[in-house]
Amino acid sequence: MIITNGIVKSTCGGCTTIDCGILIHIEDGKIVGIEGDPDTPMNKGALCPRGEAALELLYHPERLKHPLKRAGKRGENKWQQISWDEALSTIADEMSKAKQNYGAESVAFCRGSAKGIQDGVMSRLTNAFGTPNATSQAFVCFHPARYAAITTFGAELHADYEYPPGCIVVWGSNPPETNYPPSARITEAVSRGSKLIVIDPRRTKLAEKADLWLRLRPGSDLALALGMINVIVNENLLDKSFVDNWTVGFDELESHIQEYSPEKVAEITWLPAEVIREAARFYAANRPAAINAGNALEQNVNSFQADRAIFILEAMSGNVGVPGGKILWSAPPVLTRGGPELTLKGQIAKEIVAKRLGADRLSPLATWALPQSIQKAIIDGSPYPIHLLYVHGGNLLLTWANAHDTYQAFKRLDFLAVADLFMTPTAMLADVVLPVATRLEYDDVRQGVFPYVVQIGQKVAQIGECWPDSKILIELAKKLGLGEYFWDSYEEFLDAILRPAGITFEEFRKIGIMMGTKQYRHYERSGFDTPSGKVEIYSSRLKEWGFPPLPTYQELPETPYSDPALAKEYPLTFTTRKSGAFYHSQHRQVARLRAIDPEPLLGIHPETAAESGIKEGDMVYIETKRGRIKQRATLVDSLDPRVVEVGHDWWFPEKGAAELYGWAEASTNILTDNSPPFNPEMGSTNLRGILCKVYKV
Repeated sequence: MIITNGIVKSTCGGCTTIDCGILIHIEDGKIVGIEGDPDTPMNKGALCPRGEAALELLYHPERLKHPLKRAGKRGENKWQQISWDEALSTIADEMSKAKQNYGAESVAFCRGSAKGIQDGVMSRLTNAFGTPNATSQAFVCFHPARYAAITTFGAELHADYEYPPGCIVVWGSNPPETNYPPSARITEAVSRGSKLIVIDPRRTKLAEKADLWLRLRPGSDLALALGMINVIVNENLLDKSFVDNWTVGFDELESHIQEYSPEKVAEITWLPAEVIREAARFYAANRPAAINAGNALEQNVNSFQADRAIFILEAMSGNVGVPGGKILWSAPPVLTRGGPELTLKGQIAKEIVAKRLGADRLSPLATWALPQSIQKAIIDGSPYPIHLLYVHGGNLLLTWANAHDTYQAFKRLDFLAVADLFMTPTAMLADVVLPVATRLEYDDVRQGVFPYVVQIGQKVAQIGECWPDSKILIELAKKLGLGEYFWDSYEEFLDAILRPAGITFEEFRKIGIMMGTKQYRHYERSGFDTPSGKVEIYSSRLKEWGFPPLPTYQELPETPYSDPALAKEYPLTFTTRKSGAFYHSQHRQVARLRAIDPEPLLGIHPETAAESGIKEGDMVYIETKRGRIKQRATLVDSLDPRVVEVGHDWWFPEKGAAELYGWAEASTNILTDNSPPFNPEMGSTNLRGILCKVYKV
């Protein structure tokens, strides 16, 4: 049902995870404006540039509007428009053929950025189909923190900004540009007196407002966390009552932490030892405190352990469960996107699960296949070939490590299907392309990354034959003969999600939002949901699985310390920067957003630039031993002279299909590696803190 007049409450979807509330103004069936909803707690009426550009995205002339089938060579940009029935039948026939000839594991499912409840529908389809090979980018974005929290606390905890905290630490994150709702809540808390520490290789706008800014070496976050723990333990700045009553393993930690003195950590992080002490003392003195840790920590070999160290730091400082600290929220009574009732977890036989690509490199916490293992399986058939890949909402040619390997893998596939909003470099290599609806084109029960908020999404437009993600997956399941595991219609699916709450979707239209509640000191009623019932500083479960029970720093590959010989040829260390105009690799077509950030920029210190004859605005090459890319130099005096900052996930829709939209010209993942070592618990690849060199074009 499309609403044709009035003001419609819905959610934005510009970043697909946070779900800012919006008000859509409609007159005679035409959308005349979109604004932030002041009654929605996530954004309180404000919108970021992506939200403000929603109508331009919706009506963009280059949107995919109909299913397409390849009519020439792969990547040749010759397509035939086909019906949905033919498109889904073709994909289902190819999947069934691969399953029959090579086994269900020969089919892999991949999704891009997390989008909501449809992620659970994809998991349901993979489990019903019987393949263990499903993956996403979550292993370098969100999952390390999620599973580190579950290991340590038994659940995810979230910052209680409204109290407000005495101190907020923004660590490896840039909320004003990339994550508006937390940014607004942090800004409000600071205006009410919260102290602020920002940990980032660059002096961001938020860092300019901070009481302390720590410019650490990219990739050394775990060492810094361990150094701060060292200071708090040795100077007795901890919350002894909480440690004694609600943690296990402190004695082991106290001994373990002695090897991470501020002086030793200073060598690793490039931060003065006294700055490390000052940060630890400042954090401990301004309780309650909350740490906002971002994706930067999750994109290297230490990902899971870095998050574990931060959670231990919070626990031993008495910042868990208290107002203004990190707290548990109850969730509204709906089917959660990762819950077993929705995903059919356990459906696949154990002997098939054991074939999951990369499983031998992962902890039991990780249930996904590794993208780098999928690449290898396609290219050299080890340990067995992948014949068919289904990609939903992901531009993997830009986002998987070692993009050249991704390209070679996709060219070798028997069959590739892609569902997306636009023709992308990845979609260009597909055999069938499916047109996906934007958030304004379908009704939805929205669950973002904060599980305590469930909001309404309402359909107000229809472009071409575009379908919502979940409908595509449900109808594909039927074509595969798996209808018994799914719903007869998309509308029935929405009702099923809300059934635990006792309401239908039509009733939810009038409700609009359901909120969980804050559970202060929940552990006093029921303990922590861990084997010990307490915060597990020392994890016996990790030890049993063969992983470090206490966070232990491992130097990244390709750094000045792990590979001094390489550093002679590649003397600089690169990190990456996400633009506030875009969401990962998305939105490069949208003129309003492209005007904000028109081209990829390499941040470089003026002294470093001068040594290479580089001036502001020069085009430069950034090179690692895997390849090179080209970006425009901009001088940033807040960077360490040994560090450069590369623009993230760039491609160029304006360059046209003949060049695959310039996919290899500026993409960071031309530079990154898909070879071991990976993070042992999650499989995270090393995407930052890598040696490179920069020179003028």
